[in-house]
Amino acid sequence: MASNILIGITGSIAAYKMADVVSQLVKQGHHVKCILTHSATQFVTPLVLETLSGNPVRSTIFGEDISGTEHIDLARWADLFVIAPASANTLGKLALGLADDLLSTVVLATDAPLLIAPAMNTVMWNKPVVQEHLHALANAGARFVDPAAGILACGEIGVGKLASVDSIVAAINSQVSEQGSDTLAGLHLLITSGPTTTPIDAVRYITNHSTGQMGAAMAQAALRRGAKVSVVLGIDKGVVRPVAPFGTADRLTVIEVRTAEEMATEALRILPETQGVVATAAVMDYRVANPAAQKLKRASEAVSLDMVPSVDVLGSLRDAASGQWFFGFAAETDDVVANGQRKLDGKRLDYLFANPVARHGESSDTGFQVSTNGGTLLRRGAASQAFPVVSKTALAERIWDAIAADRYPPK
Repeated sequence: MASNILIGITGSIAAYKMADVVSQLVKQGHHVKCILTHSATQFVTPLVLETLSGNPVRSTIFGEDISGTEHIDLARWADLFVIAPASANTLGKLALGLADDLLSTVVLATDAPLLIAPAMNTVMWNKPVVQEHLHALANAGARFVDPAAGILACGEIGVGKLASVDSIVAAINSQVSEQGSDTLAGLHLLITSGPTTTPIDAVRYITNHSTGQMGAAMAQAALRRGAKVSVVLGIDKGVVRPVAPFGTADRLTVIEVRTAEEMATEALRILPETQGVVATAAVMDYRVANPAAQKLKRASEAVSLDMVPSVDVLGSLRDAASGQWFFGFAAETDDVVANGQRKLDGKRLDYLFANPVARHGESSDTGFQVSTNGGTLLRRGAASQAFPVVSKTALAERIWDAIAADRYPPK
């Protein structure tokens, strides 16, 4: 489906990557126009983008060949407005509704969906004020292609790299394909997300590395497709809570829990109202048998903890099911597909996404505490499907595409 895609490029060393994005989109049949901020012109020339897109590139509000309403014309032309790379400065202006250049003025003037791919230094990315701006934009309906982790242009290592060209193009095409989509309308979905914890004493507990990013992405994508979503979220420091896209807040319910037992209780309560279950939560398989009511004092000798199996949340839900379909996730360090298949069969699931996670002391671009993921989708009685590493936002869209095509094809 060809669409009018307006791309806003801001001042970042990663701006040169957008030439490849424009080239791919045009080859796919999309119509592309570009807006450059003044800073962006220092990193990529208008001529390159004009040659690739076949359209004039704009960077100023005023000029001899610019009409007084050109920003309105661009705003109305766009089916989708993509800002990539988006600098910290631009994020702040958009979050606050400022309009002091062509790009920010068109953002205020358009009703087109907004897709943002941030890029900046790690310290800048982690600043509370930047995260507040991201949250404000998400609440206003913007969607994001999360930055990647790695060696930055400044030589530092961390999160902040512009997402890959393929991830950005995939996110654009996912957004285009789903605009106006109601493939999940009328469904009530249950999603478990985040980690669970088990207390040791009054102040200490054991948990895992899950942040709930995948669960939040699955929930937000389902909401955009018309579903009602209930999320049972295991909370801990740094957990990602799903943010309802604009106009969907009345269809999102989030229930916060801590232990596996609390998660099972809340999920079982909601289950009868739902048609499908997506289990992204990283549930602790063991719990401390007898946590101390008070704070345990430091001792000079070794201390042993009596660990016993915790409740099987997904198994409990499957046993209590009455016609719901089930989608699970399996984070594995070894034999990813084989272990995923065993979980699919053992838990009697309809679908399972098996993805590798880092071993102790290693790092990975899939799994916990990263913004990207990839792996293999396993289906009961059907062929498996490999998914490349993309942002978790883009992966969630692809997973829902697969589920919708399988269970809810267009009539």
